[in-house]
Amino acid sequence: MKNIKIALFALALLGITTACKDDDFGMDNNRDQYGAYNADHRALLAGAIVNFSQNGGFAYLMAPQLYVQYQSQVTYTTEQQYGLVAGSWSRYYVNQIKNLDKIIKDYENPTNPMLELGAPENMIGVSKIFRAIIYKRITDSYGDAPYTEANKENVNTPKFDKQEDIYKNIITELKAGRDMLTTAKLKPSGDALYDGDVTKWKKLANSVIMQAALQLSNKYPDASGYAATEFKAALASGGIETVADEAWFRYSSSSEVTNPITGFRSADFRLSRELTSSLKGATDAFNRTSNHTPDKRLTIYGTSMNSTGLPFGYSSTGLSDAGFSTSGTSAINLKFRSAETPMQLMTAGYTFLNRAEAAAKGWTSESVPAMLTKGITLNYNSLDIKYNVAISADAATYASARVTDMATVGVAQVIAEEKWVALFSNGFDAWSEWRRTGFPVLKPSKNAVNGGIIPTRMQYPVEEANFNSANYKEAVSRLIPAEDKNTSKVWWDQ
Repeated sequence: MKNIKIALFALALLGITTACKDDDFGMDNNRDQYGAYNADHRALLAGAIVNFSQNGGFAYLMAPQLYVQYQSQVTYTTEQQYGLVAGSWSRYYVNQIKNLDKIIKDYENPTNPMLELGAPENMIGVSKIFRAIIYKRITDSYGDAPYTEANKENVNTPKFDKQEDIYKNIITELKAGRDMLTTAKLKPSGDALYDGDVTKWKKLANSVIMQAALQLSNKYPDASGYAATEFKAALASGGIETVADEAWFRYSSSSEVTNPITGFRSADFRLSRELTSSLKGATDAFNRTSNHTPDKRLTIYGTSMNSTGLPFGYSSTGLSDAGFSTSGTSAINLKFRSAETPMQLMTAGYTFLNRAEAAAKGWTSESVPAMLTKGITLNYNSLDIKYNVAISADAATYASARVTDMATVGVAQVIAEEKWVALFSNGFDAWSEWRRTGFPVLKPSKNAVNGGIIPTRMQYPVEEANFNSANYKEAVSRLIPAEDKNTSKVWWDQ
């Protein structure tokens, strides 16, 4: 738990209070005499990673899980009815990216004490990789966003960079960070994800590049085009291929670094019936996939193969009017919502499913059935290890059935459906995959308040409209339609 203790120290260090003074408006104005004003870069790195891992609230965590129908709301149903609510991104910029920006800047000219915390190549490399991951989440959620002018001194109204430019910069930064990392020099301190293992960070960077390249595949579909070229280069460099190399956020109640899902009352949520029927391979109207084979992952997401979800998308009165009840429905397994439940960032199973899709697109010569089988099997393996269960013995039978399904319903559909299952609880990536592929075939909320369209983005924070109006309006003008609504489409989805 060394990394958790470092992370707790980081959060304490960054939680500086201020005391007002009215007699001096110089450098000491508003400084707490007990505050820490010299950066501890170990704390900055740990703080950024841990803060990202603890992103809670609907805008930072739960809304995308509802949009892709992993869960259903019971009483408070605004999000599953697609309520028009402004998003929030301050935690990304202020609590996370700002930390990483400072590490990158300071380690360009490090002092001797800084060198004791890690080699500049490794401190900067890890920071670049993680910063790129955060920016990907921001742009996937909102579209155009502050990037080149974000957190810059004396820039109070940063421009919104185009999503296409952000994505290309993200991929460039992932490669730059990866290529800086070296095992020959002191590992980075404050690494609350991999404990300073830069070899694993390199694999993470490559897996994220492959993911990002596929997210651009509708814009750059050609096997010799930009996205395919970046995908193949990352694949050749080496992505995550084993459970041991996977990136998972770890939590500890004793250190008060806990899984953010635990803050959502189980009484307010149920597994969706769309998910439970799909995993059962049911022939009922709620199965949103082409699967007709029992999937033992339901015994982990729920509690057994008999777990039954709540139909998605109703208001509390609409649910009863439709003849449904919460009685007998299943909440998400405690394994996913306890304070110490680990949370996935990037896994081997998902990486192999991305490789299956790339092969299906003709970007690589890898075997689609082999990649699909590997992706499913490794996801089962990972769940066994992370949640102390035993379902891997059933992986081969299920994977074989899904390979057969590809011949009848199509390769792209099965791969996308399997990503949806494998990304359970990782709502942001699942939502991005669904918007790009259209699978599984989800149906909008029956009681939607936005015209009956599953949200395709989050609305910009209200502060941007109020205080950064010109740049905000320009960004909105590039959406289709050009409105700051959750039904407009971001560039890669247009």
